[in-house]
Amino acid sequence: MAYSERMRFAFLIYLFASVTSLHAEKPFDFASTPGKLPKQVRPTEYAIWVKPDLKKLAFAGRETVKLKVAEPTRELILNALDLRITDAEIDGKTVPKTAIKFDAKNELLTIATPEELTPGEHTLAIRFAGKINQFGRGLFYTKYQEQGTGAKKMFLGTQFEATDARRLFPCWDEPVFRARFQLTAVVPENWMAVSNMPIASEKKVAGGREVEFQPTPSMSSYLNVFCAGEFDAIESEVDGVKLRITTTKGKAESGRYALEATAQILHYYNEYFGISYPLPKLDQLAIPGGFGGAMENWGGITYYETALLFDPANSSAATKQRVYEVIAHEVAHQWFGDLVTMAWWDNLWLNEGFASWMGTKCTARFNPQWEVWLEKGIPRDPARRIGIAKEQAMEGDARATTHPIQQKVATEAEANSAFDDITYKKGQSFLRMLESFLGEEPFRDGIRRYMQAHKYSNSTTADLWNALSEASGKPIVEIAAGWTEQPGFPVVNVSRESNGKVALSQERFTVNFRDNTDATWEIPLTYFIDGQSAPATLLMSGKMATLEDVPSDRALKLNVEGAGNYRVAYDEASWKLLLASLPG
Repeated sequence: MAYSERMRFAFLIYLFASVTSLHAEKPFDFASTPGKLPKQVRPTEYAIWVKPDLKKLAFAGRETVKLKVAEPTRELILNALDLRITDAEIDGKTVPKTAIKFDAKNELLTIATPEELTPGEHTLAIRFAGKINQFGRGLFYTKYQEQGTGAKKMFLGTQFEATDARRLFPCWDEPVFRARFQLTAVVPENWMAVSNMPIASEKKVAGGREVEFQPTPSMSSYLNVFCAGEFDAIESEVDGVKLRITTTKGKAESGRYALEATAQILHYYNEYFGISYPLPKLDQLAIPGGFGGAMENWGGITYYETALLFDPANSSAATKQRVYEVIAHEVAHQWFGDLVTMAWWDNLWLNEGFASWMGTKCTARFNPQWEVWLEKGIPRDPARRIGIAKEQAMEGDARATTHPIQQKVATEAEANSAFDDITYKKGQSFLRMLESFLGEEPFRDGIRRYMQAHKYSNSTTADLWNALSEASGKPIVEIAAGWTEQPGFPVVNVSRESNGKVALSQERFTVNFRDNTDATWEIPLTYFIDGQSAPATLLMSGKMATLEDVPSDRALKLNVEGAGNYRVAYDEASWKLLLASLPG
């Protein structure tokens, strides 16, 4: 074929592949979930002991991991990074050092077993050592000046999302490998230690105090947390859950607003999800450095202190609003992300898009005066937890550099780069559009079905769509595919015709480039005709659609309350009627 014919043929193949790939995702299945780690061995329980050395900025550790082997194997493959393995045993038998191999490029640790592991339960024991870093990944330290005294102090914290639990202990560090984690840590005697669960026991040991925490529920490795330092704390309780705001000394009272907001938010989510928060406590820690923003560790959320603390005498109204919004987002993750976790990072938007939507919905409910759905021009937040409102996200999604909400993630580097505006804000906007189309009650019922079916497990977008379809009776799978699996969004063109008909057509909305893919969306339209008592809905499933029986002298408004993730272009007649219907 000639060059031009080859190019035309290649484009048709690409277009066919793009169209036929929609609806391709399957419900969650452990064996077929992407990732580097083999699936025939999975951990069920970790018992981890860590002793930091603050002078050497290093740590020593050991762990015992209970394993479930599904198929015979002669090796264990797990994740480790920047760790030194000093000893290993499998079922009590010593593993020679020559049988332990590191693959630094792929961050893998391979241990050849002394003998073949048969299907059933086995135990892996490892001793290891590593460095405490200052770049906010794995186990890190931060130096700060204590408020009031001016004394120079040090704090220890962890940040494991997306793939940095492997920097503190060898583990199956992919979201699908859920397990129970029981942490024990040695800290200086005057330090407080915080982790996901309450303290089970404490005792004095050489070099400080050994703190043993209760085991977690089954969860993904990146949700572990360990923080230690000279802290102050304030406490309360809601719905039987102990709440605590922990800060460096002298700042605890600045967490009072956050404590009160958390009680309100947690109670609201307990009712909304139909599943009560499952842990006995929820710590929120204001840390003085190490990373920006916030992290939804289950039962122990960490925040850069400016995202959690509010001083009524000195802080601005904008700070108060931001604190509430960030807490609402992170606490939403305790269900959507922690209790139910995306199977792999290509479904990251399931965590982040939903938490953004849920957090904004909660914020709007209790603080209607902020009009958070209408916010625009919010500065970009370093943590990507808030900021970039819907209109700004659409501006980016209209350009050639955009990508689908759901994107392929093959490596750890790609997992870390998946946290962007499309993931958070377009994901949020799409969910808000679905809720507007289905109605609040059917949408919530679908979410409750989804949570019940997948609690303490993993999921894909297909699982969410199936639950919403069952609850609403609407074809959510078909609607969702175009919005999550292809880039961009549509503009709906409105043209008045005779006999009360309004012609609608759709095309991709673009800025500074021409779209050649002929993309089509199933658009869940909402519209309102002036004089009607309630909005109506229409699923626009093709390039063209028609509204019938629209009085020629009545204004027609599409995208009620701006909840839809699409733009509308009215013809001149429609514009005149809209302007005439405005009050005053």
